[in-house]
Amino acid sequence: MSLKFHANTYSAYTEDDVQILGFADDGQQPEHYLLLQRAECFDEQDRQLGMDTYYVELGGQGVAGYGGIEQLQLAPGRLTLRFSSTLDWCRGLPSLDISWDAGLASVEEVRAALGEMLLGTDTHIQLQPGPGAPQ
Repeated sequence: MSLKFHANTYSAYTEDDVQILGFADDGQQPEHYLLLQRAECFDEQDRQLGMDTYYVELGGQGVAGYGGIEQLQLAPGRLTLRFSSTLDWCRGLPSLDISWDAGLASVEEVRAALGEMLLGTDTHIQLQPGPGAPQ
């Protein structure tokens, strides 16, 4: 079961030493959302529990866990996440596709936030040109 939604709100910031990135279909009462969080430093307990990476939460689905994003494809107005089939929390969820209108977030903004969030992980980030871009 792949998921898909159109985002009307985007946010990326750091608060209390935690990096946060989110897309949601509604800024006040979201039905569908993607929330990524990553602490800026990890302790021994985090490492022992496998929590020394980013955290993913998919609202509206009750799906959440640590790690699990194998690949990201980023293009103007579109982000596709491909999930691992080996982790319990995302098994059975091959992908999430988020679209948004121009002006909500640029490729550069999202790429910078994702780059920080996924630093040191095995997640592959693939940038795709937008329509009309030179090939």
